[in-house]
Amino acid sequence: MNAVLFLFFQRMRVPLIVLISAYAIATVGFTLIPGVDDAGNPWRMSLFEAFYVVSYTGSTIGFGEVPYPFTPGQRLWTIVSIYLTVVAWLFSISSIIALLQDPSCRQAIERARLQRSVQRINEPFYIVCGHGDAGRLLTRALSARRQRVVVIDQDRDSIDRLIVEDLGATVPAFCMDARLPDNLSEAGLRSRWCAGVLAVTGSDQTNLKIAITTKLLNHKAAVYARADKRATADNMRSFATDHVLEPVEEFSRRLRLSLEAPDTFRLYHWLSSGPRAQLPGNVMPPRGCWILCGFNPLGRALHQTLQELGVAVTVIDEGSPSELPAGAVQGRGTEAKTLLEADVKSASAILALTRDDADNLSILITARELNPELFLAARENAGANHALYEAAELDFIGRPSLVVAGSMLSQISSSQFQTFLSLIEAEDNDFSARIIERLHHGYDGRPPQIKTVRISPKRSPAVARALEAGETVLLEHLCRDPRRRQALLPVVPLLLTRGETDILCPGPDTALESGDRILFAGPARAEVQVDKILFMDRALHYIRTGEDRAEGGWWRHRGADAA
Repeated sequence: MNAVLFLFFQRMRVPLIVLISAYAIATVGFTLIPGVDDAGNPWRMSLFEAFYVVSYTGSTIGFGEVPYPFTPGQRLWTIVSIYLTVVAWLFSISSIIALLQDPSCRQAIERARLQRSVQRINEPFYIVCGHGDAGRLLTRALSARRQRVVVIDQDRDSIDRLIVEDLGATVPAFCMDARLPDNLSEAGLRSRWCAGVLAVTGSDQTNLKIAITTKLLNHKAAVYARADKRATADNMRSFATDHVLEPVEEFSRRLRLSLEAPDTFRLYHWLSSGPRAQLPGNVMPPRGCWILCGFNPLGRALHQTLQELGVAVTVIDEGSPSELPAGAVQGRGTEAKTLLEADVKSASAILALTRDDADNLSILITARELNPELFLAARENAGANHALYEAAELDFIGRPSLVVAGSMLSQISSSQFQTFLSLIEAEDNDFSARIIERLHHGYDGRPPQIKTVRISPKRSPAVARALEAGETVLLEHLCRDPRRRQALLPVVPLLLTRGETDILCPGPDTALESGDRILFAGPARAEVQVDKILFMDRALHYIRTGEDRAEGGWWRHRGADAA
């Protein structure tokens, strides 16, 4: 607001001087010109009376000649005053209109309005830095969860699209550079309600600067950052960034899982790829010869992973032969000649990893014509092209934006989720298949929501009071419907953390203790019922005993009288 006022007075200085001068001249003139009262005696206007006359004549209201009829001299000066003040007003109004149309003024007014809207937020909110594909997915998902979001992006078109998007809640969107600490502070970084900052811009250095600024200006806010380079990721972790996501490393991890433990990969991918991710089918990559098109950082990482797994790989890239591995074919891969040189007819799978979506689609379509049995996979660079990839009917589409957004959403939902994924990787494939069966039963293909329940007086007061009274509360009690205790809620306990011990998929007869943290997976509708058991003594008592105990002093008194 200070910037708006400064800009207003800076641009309106001359128009205001002209307007004030015109009013001053007209007012002084009326006080100097003599008039005649109703008795024929000479009189002069006071400053107040003169300013009153100039005010209604200058604004063209026109009340008439007051308090007495004007003399010819006064009428002549009235004519001069009217033209003088009207011209001054026209000049001032045109200056105001020009000021309001000035981009810098409009930007200052918009930022002041957005800053006020952020200051009015009185609940936890997240700042999303970067409104690209990943930022857009994060904003939609968090808004759908009724989490308040503030967005920062330098692209005006992206901000304009966000403003007209129906997200179910107002999302303040700043068009400014997130690398500047003052801009982050303006977006609410220093607010006590700022729960976290999500740095998902397309620049590693920008994400690094955002993470550093957040940790220095608000150490209580969690930081979730994307890093495409290993050096940047290590730098972020060196000052305790809460969650650093490396898309290259994440894709390598998923490729390894898909070849070694297909069902573990399906579970991993389903739970950590965002709210709209679909459970992958049973068609998994084969272990024959692979063709990899694009030897960029992602291509190098996947090439190394495939070699470690003993898979034969042929690389196609336009780079220098000295930078390519042995046996590589120089070219783009979009031509049949290049693919035939890479022996596409005897290959089992092909990965298109170039940074151009048109080239990726061309590679895969050409390869399919040469070998219809190929397993086709590609990296999707821009979310706007997703419809083209779906129309191509590929076996697998790698979407970095979905991976980034899904991983961060999982971490926001529960800090236990990463521990669960690590433990699942150590189990056999059949174990993951059983979890998929339990989670997928009754679902429409969308992943369940992840939530951590903590047994404490604040987070689960009803359970905490029961434990303090010496009563036994089992894990299955939290999984039953508080309306019909015989029915089970569609929730699955994935992990129980007790002190330093992690119990993967604990049994229903596990007795709960104070301080336990349980990672649940289930639909949003079941979360409300679980909260009833955690917070309401009556609901917990009914689940445990089957008795519907009335609450409140009057009802307890009536029950005692009846007994």
